[in-house]
Amino acid sequence: MGKPCFRKHVIGELVNAVADGQMNTFCGIGDFNADGKPDFAVCGRNGEMAWFENGGTEAPWKKHHIAHVVRQECGGRAIDLTGNGFPDIINGSDWKNDEMSWWENPGDDREWKRHLIAKTGQGQQHDTMLAPIKNDGQNYLIFTNQIPETTIFCVPIPSDPYQSPWPGLEVIAKGKTLPNPHQQTGVQPDEGLAVGDVDNDGKLELVCGVSWYKWRNGGWECHQFTAENYITNKIAVADIDRDGKNEILLSEGDAWIYGKSEGGKLAWFKPQEECYDGIWTEHIVETGLLDAHSIAVADLCGNGYPDIFVGEIGACRGDSEDYAVRPPRLMVYENDGTGNFTTRYIIDEGTGIHEAVLTDMTGDGTLDIVGKPLHGPEKWSLHVWFNKSLDK
Repeated sequence: MGKPCFRKHVIGELVNAVADGQMNTFCGIGDFNADGKPDFAVCGRNGEMAWFENGGTEAPWKKHHIAHVVRQECGGRAIDLTGNGFPDIINGSDWKNDEMSWWENPGDDREWKRHLIAKTGQGQQHDTMLAPIKNDGQNYLIFTNQIPETTIFCVPIPSDPYQSPWPGLEVIAKGKTLPNPHQQTGVQPDEGLAVGDVDNDGKLELVCGVSWYKWRNGGWECHQFTAENYITNKIAVADIDRDGKNEILLSEGDAWIYGKSEGGKLAWFKPQEECYDGIWTEHIVETGLLDAHSIAVADLCGNGYPDIFVGEIGACRGDSEDYAVRPPRLMVYENDGTGNFTTRYIIDEGTGIHEAVLTDMTGDGTLDIVGKPLHGPEKWSLHVWFNKSLDK
């Protein structure tokens, strides 16, 4: 297939121009009307949460109101918690609130009801994952709390999700920061979550920031895998060099915003000679990225190898909605089969993307790109880049 081919569509708009944080934060994918097609949900930091019904390549997609929301952050998930066949939404609050919540999908156009999962006593619940992270058959909600320092929590998903708060909340790690001399405090909260078999033992581990965590003998072990300066990370776990063992990928999602004028890095890390609890070898793919807050690994070039997708937010100064430095980009790095990424394809330049998801929106067996900007001139628009590689 070679060079991937995508075509951008604006599928809708959600304007949340209200005071104190005028932006859309959460976005996620779920089949919210159970018609067999994935839909797109979005909410503002303050304002409205809504989902947009998959209309294929026809625009606009039909908008469905979910609820009015306040103080919402990004990083949430869609999952059917009630067993009625309709995915619900889990999301956390921003720096001015301390709540994890879920919104109950009624299966029709009634407003969704919000339910409390946890009150942490700290602000900014930024990332979430759903996984059997203790390898005990129980599915867990894992999430981070970033103010003033990162705390990583997990809580078992109860058979009765209407319990409030959910029982069994525990701390995986706390006080997690990374050096950032550009901040007044000199540090940056850890960021990013991913789950995968990191140490090649057939079990799941958790990756957050620059460390990975393992549940063993009734407690959590922490292993830092890089001593390099990576902040505000987005994370993926995948077998990049096709040796049958997973590696860890990092892209710095907000490096420029938080003072790194040189921009952020994209890299993958490999353990040295099976030494999983030591410092891993860094393989830099690119530097100077303007806040690559989206990362995914998939065969996008049709060569059977795991390629890397990265999307930049783009850098804006102050309250300006004009991009500084250069336009943001969506890019695919082609894997030559051994973990080398010498070929880069720019598939969009000028539209920022935040919290992008790769999924098949049309049922044709190819992965499309779904997302929305965080700021910039298209900040209220919702986008799908439909994969047209099979049409070439």
